[in-house]
Amino acid sequence: MNWKYRPDFQAFPGVKLSYGRQGIKTDIVPTVNTDNEDAAVSKEKLMNRLYKPYDPQHEIKSGATHSLTSDHLKEFKSLLLNASDVREETAALLKEKEQQYGAVTGKLNRLRKSLFKSFYKKKIARFEEESGTLNEQKEELTEQLRLSVINLEIDTEDIYFELYHNIKDAFQLLKRSKKKWDFTSSRATNRVAERTSAANTITRSEIELTERKLPILNTDAAAFCIHNINGGDIYFFPAFMIVYESKENFALIDYTDAAIEFSVTRFIEDEQVPDDSEIVGRTWFKVNKDGSPDRRFANNYQIPIVEYGQLRIQSATGVNELYCFSNKEYTSLFYKSVYDYMDSLKTAKKLLENF
Repeated sequence: MNWKYRPDFQAFPGVKLSYGRQGIKTDIVPTVNTDNEDAAVSKEKLMNRLYKPYDPQHEIKSGATHSLTSDHLKEFKSLLLNASDVREETAALLKEKEQQYGAVTGKLNRLRKSLFKSFYKKKIARFEEESGTLNEQKEELTEQLRLSVINLEIDTEDIYFELYHNIKDAFQLLKRSKKKWDFTSSRATNRVAERTSAANTITRSEIELTERKLPILNTDAAAFCIHNINGGDIYFFPAFMIVYESKENFALIDYTDAAIEFSVTRFIEDEQVPDDSEIVGRTWFKVNKDGSPDRRFANNYQIPIVEYGQLRIQSATGVNELYCFSNKEYTSLFYKSVYDYMDSLKTAKKLLENF
């Protein structure tokens, strides 16, 4: 397409990712894009950065987001960053032209309604010409804005499509967990000094599980997102994961570089017990070494011990996140679906390398 007012603009091509037994293949294809809203800034994330309720040395956190990208996806990330820069520049130009157009058309309308408009024929003609030019520029910039988002097309073999669909189904179940937390720090307790039966003190924040699109990438379907309090949210796409903080700060993680672990954890729950969890015992707010209540505390009371499902997501590039869910069965199913998907891709990669 030839541009009249911004001739140096280059529309960004779409990207077709094919993956399966032959590994991941990237092709550039001419496609059309649509707009998506950026992820909103979370109040909880900001509060976590400003008022960390723990010693940073005990923090459970991934490395710097910009450094987490898998090696063979770095070129694709550069393309996304370039598109984001062009999109931001185009959006600013479009806003400027819209403001100019509004000002000119406002003046033009006032002159047209004036009782003395016959005296302003030349000025009206000039404003009409200027208004038309600005409108053309607006339309061109609007089209350029649409073309400055990468369109991602996923092509995969049936077996991987089915495995990814298992993740989708398991994610829908996991969303039903009554409580979902991001564990952001852990430290060993001094049981004698703190008069507690807990081995570790955990700092946790409630999170959401959502399905959403990203402004840097246009896809047919939304990705499954686990929100993260002290770092980028984790998005599960068919060909890779994205750790996303902003349009300028994100990482692409190959599933073959990642790992997921599941465990059942026992938590001394001093808040309301979710009704989809299991109480497996009780302890006291203040306890002796042998587990008996410390009688020196007159208002001592019992606390339930609850079993939750726990997920740890890591990568060779530095991802390190720990999540907890009240429904341990749903947590286990999600783990199994993601593990099977990762394992199948890792197996295919090893076979390809040894072929």
